[in-house]
Amino acid sequence: LMVFMLLFIPLDFLMWLLFPNQNGKCFQHFFLVVALYKPDNPIIYLLHYQHPVVQNGMNCLETAFNKGVYDTYTQALLAYTYGLAGKEKRKQFFFEKLNKTATRVGGSVHWERENKPPAEHFPAFYSRAPSAEIEMTSYVLMALLNKNKLTPEELSYTSRIVHWLVKQQNPYGGFSSSQDTVVALQALAQYGYLTFSKKSVNTVKVNFMQLPSKVFQVNEKNRFIQQQASLTAVPGNYSVEVSGTGCVYLQTTLRYNIHLPKKVAGFSLSVQSANVSCTSNFPLKFDLVISTSYTGNRNVSNMAIIDVKMLSGFVPLQQYDSIVNQVDIKNDHIIFYLQKVSLGRRFVEQSLPVSDIKAASVHIYDYYETDEYAVAEYKSPCSQPSK
Repeated sequence: LMVFMLLFIPLDFLMWLLFPNQNGKCFQHFFLVVALYKPDNPIIYLLHYQHPVVQNGMNCLETAFNKGVYDTYTQALLAYTYGLAGKEKRKQFFFEKLNKTATRVGGSVHWERENKPPAEHFPAFYSRAPSAEIEMTSYVLMALLNKNKLTPEELSYTSRIVHWLVKQQNPYGGFSSSQDTVVALQALAQYGYLTFSKKSVNTVKVNFMQLPSKVFQVNEKNRFIQQQASLTAVPGNYSVEVSGTGCVYLQTTLRYNIHLPKKVAGFSLSVQSANVSCTSNFPLKFDLVISTSYTGNRNVSNMAIIDVKMLSGFVPLQQYDSIVNQVDIKNDHIIFYLQKVSLGRRFVEQSLPVSDIKAASVHIYDYYETDEYAVAEYKSPCSQPSK
């Protein structure tokens, strides 16, 4: 919506909006330059590639280049930006650096941050990558795909990146955050566009011991339709056979209940009740006091998310602290987005009498570094056990 609104704004104001004069400092953000260089951007009809507004943005990138760019995230973004700008030598310069620092595991390729916090791994499950690594890997992929046709070597290399990227996708089609989801889906869509073939016909068979196979046919007519089946024998060993030509995206999802982890990393968290009102003639009410602090290896955390699961029969009251930037209510969860972490107080009341109310969880985690988290439980101070 903002893009189309800009089409009706005077050009002088548009220039100020896109590249404000920050007290003589060079504009250091790459994202607007990337947006302006996208071929489908309607602003390009107003601003030619050689317009001073666009050139000023590129000059900022050159300034950063001359000073030296050493972190992987910025290298990935610069490789993509220079590719959009048609500066192949600059793009190749950064790609050679990125190729040396790439992580290669099991036939896949991706990029990781320097000095990343230690992650907790579970041998039986695949641990998804943090948001920043998904985002930077997606930018590298889009930089490599920024051409009309790929050589066999380039196709092989990019397919190894895609192999890693799709393993980070959650069962609902997204990734770790809204920011990396936008970039990753764009990269996967671009890969799908360049590798698409109308003649693709594939058969996928899912086998389990002696039971009849579940068979999926993927062809030109149904390639946009999601096909799924329930695999009810758990635990069990399943095998998959794929035949045909083209590309098929296959994902398995396991849902299960787990005990809250006792370990924490990056945050301390405690939850208590206060101002309890258990009067039988009125809805039960109490304040939910959430105390948390950042204990990670950085000075401050990134944006923090507090996910509060409501007790059975309880609903949140619409009263929030000023440090809360945004609040989302999804089913029986209330999600708080905080720019900083500090003491907070939440208000809940009972909307439906429920006996023997079970404890509910509160989960805090870093929006971009999901390996930094803490979990706590709370109970209703007014709950009565069932007889």
